[in-house]
Amino acid sequence: MTKGIFDGLKVVDFTWAAAGPIATKQLADNGATVVKVESFRHPDSIRLGGPFTEEKPGINRSGFFADFNSSKLGIGVDMSHDDALKIIRPLIEWADVVAESFRPGVMKKWGLDYDSLREINPRIVMLSSSLYGSDGPWSRHPGYGAQGAALAGIQHMTGWPDMPPAVPKGAYSDSVSPRYALSAILAALIHRERTGRGQHVELSQIESTIQLVAPQLLALQVAGIEGERAGNIKPGAILHGVFPCAGAERWIVLEVESETQWIALSTLFDDTAGFSQARAAGREALEAHVGRHTADRDASELMRACWEVGVPAGVAYRGSDLLDDPILEARNHFRPLSHAEMGTLKYNGPAYRFSRNPSQLRFAAPRLGEHTDQVLREILGFTPEDLDGFRAAGVLQ
Repeated sequence: MTKGIFDGLKVVDFTWAAAGPIATKQLADNGATVVKVESFRHPDSIRLGGPFTEEKPGINRSGFFADFNSSKLGIGVDMSHDDALKIIRPLIEWADVVAESFRPGVMKKWGLDYDSLREINPRIVMLSSSLYGSDGPWSRHPGYGAQGAALAGIQHMTGWPDMPPAVPKGAYSDSVSPRYALSAILAALIHRERTGRGQHVELSQIESTIQLVAPQLLALQVAGIEGERAGNIKPGAILHGVFPCAGAERWIVLEVESETQWIALSTLFDDTAGFSQARAAGREALEAHVGRHTADRDASELMRACWEVGVPAGVAYRGSDLLDDPILEARNHFRPLSHAEMGTLKYNGPAYRFSRNPSQLRFAAPRLGEHTDQVLREILGFTPEDLDGFRAAGVLQ
């Protein structure tokens, strides 16, 4: 098997929910040894939420947890125990990267803030990801991705102008910030290679997400134009919307930006005159007219017909469509992995391809504490007697 680009990189992963685990997943799926630290007293909270396989709840049956934690080793350590550092300290000595996504102050309470970590391992690179960042008046206020998206301006601009704001995805900032986190970790590792010194990377999920509304912020500052909800309207487009197709909840997205595309679409529906009249009557009349033409057409067939005449079009896929999509299958996007409790599921593969060091989803997400003995014995060198002692004291779970 070809080695991944992060082969040999060692990571201690204290992250939870989505924003942190998605970042460390990219390291794990590309060869890094990632040890995820949890406990039965305080498991990763996303384990407790569905969807669950076969709709049967269980600490090891969460689909979200599975998808965000492939290729990671999992250990169960009670971090509130006085002897927890007897295990965690040698793990820090072993590691190149420590990642955490708690509210600021939690790691310091455990004696694992950056100043403490670099005393143990001066080359350590630490990632601290939180909603508001580590300082400022709201830094210790609890929050999740839905609030992050709202505070970054995403919710206000999503939806229709005559309706309340819509939520594009509940934890939107959780999907955005991991990409910035990963880039920052890599920059810190390159710096370490050049200087021998580690760094502390501190990331605000809100500040990461604000990058997506940069055009609206510039428009406000330069021209005084406030970004507002606009539904599916795209300035400058002749047609830009989602239209019904044959079948239950089947839709197609059409976008026409040039007169050439306009002529091609109206000719495709054999209704040049009707399209012209509807266009002259305004956007709502045009969208209604197009919707009447698409309503009895198969979405996939219509998409291909639009492509053939040069009109941008795309089916609004459902999840079940994605799992069976021939393009994703041809690109080997979904990777089947076997899990002791959930069986074999298709996991999301990476959204990128490396020609020399292909990504490999090596194994399914860990059951809670699944690799405790393996990590403590094979990586840290503890004896079976040591493990028995830790368990008797209640440090291991």
